[in-house]
Amino acid sequence: MRGRARELVSIALLFGAATCVAVQAAEDAAPQAGESVSVVYGPSLQPLIEQRLGPEFTRVTGVAVHPEMQPSLAALRLVTKSGEGADVAVVTDPEIFNAKATSKEVPYYLVFAANAMVVGYRTDSPYGRAIAAGKPWFEALRVGGVRFARLDPALDPLGYRAIFVLQLARRYYDTADLQVQILRPDQIVPASDLLPKLQRGEFDVALLYRSQAVEAGLAILELPIEINLGDPGRRGVYAEASLDVKGDLVRGAPLVLAAAPLAGAPHAAAALRFVDFLTSYPARRILDADGFVVLPDFPLRRAWGQAP
Repeated sequence: MRGRARELVSIALLFGAATCVAVQAAEDAAPQAGESVSVVYGPSLQPLIEQRLGPEFTRVTGVAVHPEMQPSLAALRLVTKSGEGADVAVVTDPEIFNAKATSKEVPYYLVFAANAMVVGYRTDSPYGRAIAAGKPWFEALRVGGVRFARLDPALDPLGYRAIFVLQLARRYYDTADLQVQILRPDQIVPASDLLPKLQRGEFDVALLYRSQAVEAGLAILELPIEINLGDPGRRGVYAEASLDVKGDLVRGAPLVLAAAPLAGAPHAAAALRFVDFLTSYPARRILDADGFVVLPDFPLRRAWGQAP
């Protein structure tokens, strides 16, 4: 996985360099004083939007960004459907945009980056010591005293994607049912508490987005590409994992970041500028540093009803 990731990042950087001239023109555009754009997103994207992409967009364009984090997948879906004054939605689950309920509110969206699931852990923990002793990552989760953290799969995509990894790992390693052996209700924490609790040592390990593990400064164990949801070309493989989420069957799919200007955006022009910015070279540099991968064929523009 590391070799492939380095290769993809190298290709992405070459592709980004080729677009540098066009991006420079965008950077030189005159700032629009007083203009603003509101961006809604889920908890896992908070540092990326609030601390890096938002401020860089303002630096380049002069347009102020008003970030509006939504606490759950349901809340994000509701805001995307209703609009509620939002201009842009950025998500880690493009199926939010594919739902019939949002067909009018989201006429199209852009897939602009990829991510992957990894094991993020503290080296000074029972889990870290088990890994150092040579135990496979999934067997180390079964070691006594290991504190595994996860999100509620009914509320956040990361919650059900962690389960997808365990399902795919069972097949890949031909091992026992990892869901039954590892998962317990007391492992579930609110999305906003996941990384702080790992950093404070209240938990030892979690299945995270690679970008989250990089952000939190955790040790990272890369997973095989067959199970890490990180290859956009392995949709069929990942779809073998599934979970019933509040009556809907959700299947595994490649991890991508998607953004959409909402049809009812109060600041429509600024919304388009923000979405376009996400495909620019300054944004690509930030995404690369944060552990994302920008593939050569990105961005992908998708109309409603098309799977990314």
